Amino acid sequence: MQAKESGSSRRFNVNIALHLIEKAAQEGRLAHLLLFHGGSGPERRKAGLEIARRINCTSGQDAPCGHCPSCKKILSGNHPDVEVVKPAKASIGIEQILDWQERVYRKHYEGNYKVFILEEADKLTIPAANALLKVIEEPPERTLIVLSAQNAEVLLPTIQSRAQAVYFPFRGEEEWLKSLEESLDPWEAREAFRLSSHNPELAYEILTLGVEKVKEWVRGFEQAVEEGDFLKLFPLFPVEKKEAELYLHILALGTAQKHQVNPQAMLAVGKAIEQIQMQANPRLVIEGLALKLFQ
Repeated sequence: MQAKESGSSRRFNVNIALHLIEKAAQEGRLAHLLLFHGGSGPERRKAGLEIARRINCTSGQDAPCGHCPSCKKILSGNHPDVEVVKPAKASIGIEQILDWQERVYRKHYEGNYKVFILEEADKLTIPAANALLKVIEEPPERTLIVLSAQNAEVLLPTIQSRAQAVYFPFRGEEEWLKSLEESLDPWEAREAFRLSSHNPELAYEILTLGVEKVKEWVRGFEQAVEEGDFLKLFPLFPVEKKEAELYLHILALGTAQKHQVNPQAMLAVGKAIEQIQMQANPRLVIEGLALKLFQ
């Protein structure tokens, strides 16, 4: 009972934090940098877009009306002053940040505020983070930058110290299912949640890629390793870097859940994930991992 009350309290604090942000915008005191962390990516994105609607709504109401041209454009993803930025690759590199930087300093088109939501900000490379820091230190007027990250601790301390942070607690399975779009298959959603070991962020990535596709790839890799058959790896390629990182995370979770955990296998999978995140060739990484696990 205590844990349930604690979780409810933390969710309430999130709502208070978002309300204070909206109030600060109305009074002209809005911080230019917010850090949303924890929870799941879709939940953080939804909160960021809700704030974008509230500070750009033209109805004059306390809450976004959902009917004015500004609200409609934000809801449809077509507002020229509101942008969701996603990693172009397995990480967010300096080229992507420099390209984004140009858009940040452009003049407003029609909104009261320009709003940029940088998703998976915990995947910023060091050069990209330093380039982002320059924007944070000299922000354009009436511009809100929302950094969305599952793990805020990996961000540069200089970025963390300049941001107003809002923590989103992890949801249980039923709450997470309710937060998803109604069009999604409930069975697939539950399977994704199970495969992710109840990690909402990872579960959503599995859903996006496809539950059966993920399960089939992982089964194929495990079978190749179990039989020591290198040729069985060939049908598993090609894979994109983001796909490879997701598959490796699932393998790591599966290895950790086994009754007899092999520390060497855990270490090998962890090392493979690091290599993928450092832009190594996914095929070479996965083949190298298989060779280590064959032994």
